[in-house]
Amino acid sequence: MIFQTLDDKESCVASYYDGTLHFDEVPSKPTATWNYHTYLPDNVKFAELYTAGKTADQVCPEELKKDWEEITSRLKGMLRSFYHVGLTPGNFCFYELVPHRFLKQHAELKNKITKHVVENYDKPQNYDHLVQVEKLTKTISKTPMKLNPSNVRLQMATQKGRDLYRKFQVDPTIRYNQFGTRTGRLTTRPNSFPILTLPKKMRGILEPYRNVFLEFDVVSAEVATLFYLSDQPVPQGDLHEWINQHAFKGKLTREKCKTRFFAWLYDPRKKNTKLEKLFNRREIFEKYYKDGKITNPLGRTIKVGEEKALNYLVQSTFNDIFLHNIAKLSDNMKQWGMKSNVAFVIHDSVVLDFDAREKDKIEKIKKILSTYDSCDFGLHMNIGKNYGDMREV
Repeated sequence: MIFQTLDDKESCVASYYDGTLHFDEVPSKPTATWNYHTYLPDNVKFAELYTAGKTADQVCPEELKKDWEEITSRLKGMLRSFYHVGLTPGNFCFYELVPHRFLKQHAELKNKITKHVVENYDKPQNYDHLVQVEKLTKTISKTPMKLNPSNVRLQMATQKGRDLYRKFQVDPTIRYNQFGTRTGRLTTRPNSFPILTLPKKMRGILEPYRNVFLEFDVVSAEVATLFYLSDQPVPQGDLHEWINQHAFKGKLTREKCKTRFFAWLYDPRKKNTKLEKLFNRREIFEKYYKDGKITNPLGRTIKVGEEKALNYLVQSTFNDIFLHNIAKLSDNMKQWGMKSNVAFVIHDSVVLDFDAREKDKIEKIKKILSTYDSCDFGLHMNIGKNYGDMREV
């Protein structure tokens, strides 16, 4: 049964199906809807994920466009009026303030667009992964960032600080977009708390709800990923020093070795027989690049030219593995009954809002974040009372 939800908040469960609005429930046997919400079962077909994040406007069938444009224009007008009188979406159930006749019209059209997509678009090879990441990002968006009043006041002394504060003071939540890049690296949506671009000197405004922030970041993520793609175990310790010793007999500085390695890795025109002995770049390329597209081990397919294929392969593989592990961790922390939770993700690091009484779980947490398939990634761990005062453990 195709249906639509009327709000994304778990306190505002309501849906439309069979031509009727249903409050406090979703269909008992749902088949498809437009987008994911945390209170929906994972086995529903989410049309937005079939389209790689395109909007309903972009995939609307031609015969529905006129009606859809008209009704979405009315919806935008309603939302503007809500904001004008000081109502924000996080503070009320959307369906309580909108005429039920309008809700039915909007949801019925969205049902038709959803049906069009699931019948005419191929299910992505990495669909299960997309659902997993969507679940993670929507879960993170449910908890607003906690702002430290003292550190916020310090930032208000500058115009930049005041401008930034005005942007998120009403609703400081993180709204990630997993389709903002081709490689799966997360971006944030408009009006999201700017966690990915927050200046370092302003990070102190963020503090945990519990005792501390606990941050884990992957050591030399791209190099570790190349070992994985080469079907080699990831060496312990500093990976660039390992490469220096095994390819250049330790004769280069670490920075020189790093520069030479990445220049070779991402430029197919550059030759280096010493590095080629460690990582068979051509073999990796031929394994994952076919018909003008790379398909990484997690099923993400990207159309790309040969000159950038290895770059996209390494970047997308790491991003997908790391987000897979974070999503797995988030689920496990709930199953373990932990109070701690995933607070946010910044590229190759994840930050937990951590309850110090659960420190016995740290080794389990590290194991989940560092292990994928037969590969073990190295991690750094940092801890702090606020995000601007993190120290390595």
